[in-house]
Amino acid sequence: MATRANAAATAESPRVAYKDLRDWISALDAAGQLARVRAEVDWNCELAHITRRTWDTHGDASPALLFENIKGYPAPGPSKVFVGTFRSWYRTAMMLGLDPAATTRAGLLRVLRERINDRDRFLPPRVVSSGPVKQNVVTGGKVDLTMFPVPMFGERDGGRFIGTMHSVITRDPDTGWVNVGTYRMMLHNGQETGIQIDPANQHIGQHYWKYIERNEPMPAAIVIGQEPALTFMAASPTLDPVSELDIAGAIRGAPIDVVKCETSDLYVPANAEIVLEGTIHPKERKLEGPGPEYAGYYANQPGMKPVFRCKAVTFRDDPIFRATPEGHPINEDHMMLAINTSVYVTDALARAGVPGVREVAMPLDACGYGICVVSIKPATEGHADWVASAIWGTKMNIWCFKYVIVVDEDIDPWNMEQVNWSVVWRAKPSEDIKIWPRHKGSRLDPRVPPEEKGFQDRVLIDATRPYHWAPRDIWGADGVGKGIPLKFPPTSRPRSDTALRVNQRWSELGIQPTSRYIGKPEGIFKRWWEDAEIIAARDLKIMP
Repeated sequence: MATRANAAATAESPRVAYKDLRDWISALDAAGQLARVRAEVDWNCELAHITRRTWDTHGDASPALLFENIKGYPAPGPSKVFVGTFRSWYRTAMMLGLDPAATTRAGLLRVLRERINDRDRFLPPRVVSSGPVKQNVVTGGKVDLTMFPVPMFGERDGGRFIGTMHSVITRDPDTGWVNVGTYRMMLHNGQETGIQIDPANQHIGQHYWKYIERNEPMPAAIVIGQEPALTFMAASPTLDPVSELDIAGAIRGAPIDVVKCETSDLYVPANAEIVLEGTIHPKERKLEGPGPEYAGYYANQPGMKPVFRCKAVTFRDDPIFRATPEGHPINEDHMMLAINTSVYVTDALARAGVPGVREVAMPLDACGYGICVVSIKPATEGHADWVASAIWGTKMNIWCFKYVIVVDEDIDPWNMEQVNWSVVWRAKPSEDIKIWPRHKGSRLDPRVPPEEKGFQDRVLIDATRPYHWAPRDIWGADGVGKGIPLKFPPTSRPRSDTALRVNQRWSELGIQPTSRYIGKPEGIFKRWWEDAEIIAARDLKIMP
């Protein structure tokens, strides 16, 4: 059962330690965040299509899905598949121990950033002698990875992808640094899989490169199904070579219990559902792919990828297989990457010394990868260029940030309607839209032809008010020739005592939204009607 951290927790930042995936599923069930699918479902494309239809039609109201009856996989053997934990701001807040009903996106990101960066609160894993993951042990020639209900996600796929929402654990052979990451893995047969490794910009790639130089196979452990914090961190970029196990401990307020592998000196979560133990050969390659990619296209071609050879499998009784379909937005991994990359960029800008950054957003409709929106309080000419240069200088640049949009602090970067309004009316295309052709970039961009893969054009849109303009009396804060002259025409936003009085009287006015409408029941600038926002604009704490 989940436990609340006591000494580590604060009233502002509570932490909850879910024991394992089953504890997490129980919590989701109790919170009305889980749908159990008991009807028989085929692992061959049908499971993925059901999941995709759920996300495409229900959006942020999509429940997590537990498929309990997989065709060809009868109980009591492996027969269950779980998807969808992170296709939800609500469930991500639950993972962090926050009250979802009282949590804003900005608040969630602030808490996550605090826990990722507060190294004094990192909690290394706790070694235990055994755990449920050791209930079943299969080694050597008896290993058969097809014993698990690995989904086939799409008709165009090159195979069944056993690694989609898993954690790959490796260790630096020189320093002992343990990395936990998520890297696509496709079944080749019952004992081998492909694995996506890029030595140039991945932490696992740095480990793998050392083994290539030594001409030695790299030990690896693949964890499938575990408590949510480590799953989340395994898919999160970090600026430094830190162990995601330690950060996951900080997120949950308690160390993760780990147990030694059967065939190597790696340690894995003792309460995991399934662990695959094996090695990745330094030179061996096999054809891997294609598969649906995060942009929503089959843009990348099949390629020769490293091979993971499984030597042992340990798993719980009645194990729950963890998976997630990839493709068009909004996926589970889009939500994860939007959240953790927003934190990553915020940290990168801080390290680069860029001042005035208010908030960073990776919009979900751009798959959490393609667009980065940064709200700033401009402090100098070329401030937006500074922001873009710092972002494009990070290692995530190789996957993300095709577009960087910089907006003023009065714009919510997560609200693309506000962002579009700002782009239209605060940017002059001939001055404020800049294109840098042929940057090193994502090879998964469908707009780039196969022969040019790995390079992208990049775009900066400076949608902030012109910093270099002089104040004008006609743009007085309180009217023409009245109040402080402003550098840009003032907006029509509420900023008066009258607006505050309207807020005070709102409940007595009896104005309710209609029960039938076309569109959505929330205006673009709802946040502007918060008392704090009205007062800030009135007192010129932000530009009116």
